[in-house]
Amino acid sequence: MARMTRRGFLGALAAAQAQTRARPNIVLILTDDQGWWDIAAHGNRFVRTPHMDRLAAEGVSFERFYVCPVCAPTRAELMTGRYYLRTGVYNTRFGGDTLDARETTLPQVLQRAGYRTGIFGKWHLGRYAAQHPIHRGFDETLIFTQGHTERYFYPDQLEHNRKPIAARGYVTDVLTDAAIQFVKQSGGRPFFLYLPYNAPHSPNYVPSRYTERYMKMGVPIGDAEIYGMVERVDENIGRLLEVLDKEGLRGNTIVLFLSDNGGVSRHYRAHLRGAKASVFEGGVRAPLFVRWPGRLRPGTKVEPMVKVFDIFPTLCDLLGIPLPEGLALDGKSVRALLETGLGSSPHPFLCHYWDRFRPGKTQGWSICEPRFKLVGEQLFDLANDPSEKSDVSRQYPEDKRRLRARFDAWFDDVTQGKTFEPPAIEVGRHDENPVDLEPSWARLNGTHTTWASPGDEETTPASPLPGRHAPSTVNYTFAGYEWDSIDSWRTPGETVHWNIDVVRAGRYEVTLSYGCDPADAGGRFRIRAGSASIETVVHPTAGRALFEKHVCGVLRLAKGPAKLEVAALEVKGKELMALNRIWLRSLS
Repeated sequence: MARMTRRGFLGALAAAQAQTRARPNIVLILTDDQGWWDIAAHGNRFVRTPHMDRLAAEGVSFERFYVCPVCAPTRAELMTGRYYLRTGVYNTRFGGDTLDARETTLPQVLQRAGYRTGIFGKWHLGRYAAQHPIHRGFDETLIFTQGHTERYFYPDQLEHNRKPIAARGYVTDVLTDAAIQFVKQSGGRPFFLYLPYNAPHSPNYVPSRYTERYMKMGVPIGDAEIYGMVERVDENIGRLLEVLDKEGLRGNTIVLFLSDNGGVSRHYRAHLRGAKASVFEGGVRAPLFVRWPGRLRPGTKVEPMVKVFDIFPTLCDLLGIPLPEGLALDGKSVRALLETGLGSSPHPFLCHYWDRFRPGKTQGWSICEPRFKLVGEQLFDLANDPSEKSDVSRQYPEDKRRLRARFDAWFDDVTQGKTFEPPAIEVGRHDENPVDLEPSWARLNGTHTTWASPGDEETTPASPLPGRHAPSTVNYTFAGYEWDSIDSWRTPGETVHWNIDVVRAGRYEVTLSYGCDPADAGGRFRIRAGSASIETVVHPTAGRALFEKHVCGVLRLAKGPAKLEVAALEVKGKELMALNRIWLRSLS
């Protein structure tokens, strides 16, 4: 091989830098629980979305763009270009919302190509350090990691580059402010800005002037709040677009707008059947607008079916960035559809799936082609019945059988070799010490479950958690992530455990956060991992829903996989405690 001269090296380096500078910026905006119908451009005459409508008018809009029925699966497909069941994600909670560390992500590919990358909003693809977006291709992160945040005003679940922060204001504004600063500090280097808002996901909080305006239009209060949250997002999109204009970046920036699953509002649903968590069209069809001034024809409408995992290869194709060698994607580039609006779908069929606890073939699935769609035992002719009102399986039995066979083969393929269990929680990392063990990641040994939940379609369970197989009263109560608990321990011998992976052997201080009514105090429990154990007494707090921290002792942990178990030994009152958190802190 000929040796490159210094002049040749500098010339090649300058050429590579020039190519990087010439590449367009990318702004990818994702909303949460905004339905196809929650936008004026799609016929909703109630909601105000002038800036979303502007993106549709100035860019390309997709008429049959599909996402997943719920949020974490869509985010997995967006980031990886693959069906979510391949990626380690199979749930929105219980650790099943964790992207496999071996997956290659879109920001990693862009980062390697010279892009400055940032995420501002909801990650929801990994709770712990190993899966943090800063390790998945993002240079700058202002995020919350869970499925939603409880605080829209003065949000208290945000972190900036792995450090918890206190924020002032309304969360949609806070995220946009940070995104705008990211744009202004680009310094001429191309950037990838990922802005996954948490609105209009519940809880539905928005300044009252928005809600009142929609209620005066006859919109029920629940939907008035959702529309208000959507409008507030739209205003912030307008602020971001204005900055792109002022910074002279409009012509060299690709802006994409989409939502993550079907909507939850009810006042206007266009013609679509189903909603969030459903595999009917209303649960899996979402808006997608793509604007690139001077390159994409304004007002173009794309009719063929496209899915969220197509965004990864399409962006790489538009940017001239080769995909990593050997990377197997389900997504296909739809560049030709973007540039001309003409052509057919790159997919002979697309599958939609959602079953929270144990993926299977019995329920929660559909498969669609350009014309037909099979939802369980029902066949619909989408070309003539886009509202999925009439089952035509008797008229077209061969199509039903053909689609069912295709689904079965697809399911076997995407689930091959998968166990659908969350990864073990790494303990003893230098960048996450102490580590907290969340109640939702625990495995309980009973089958009886009483949930405290907001009641939406995504968080209400359909079946017991995996691993529960002996009668017990111990229970997991969902109350918004930070306030979840494991409670109703009434019988000695009841246990919960977490699967952990100790990356550093040594001594670990164990701290519990729990609540206990004074009348119930004095019970005993054991904490054990391998051959190490601690036995201690439950102290009273001001009430079972008022959690206090208690240092319980020190465990000596060996390196490697382990099971950290908490077992009730003696219950003094009506329950042992309401356990909110466990922290393990390496003393090494």
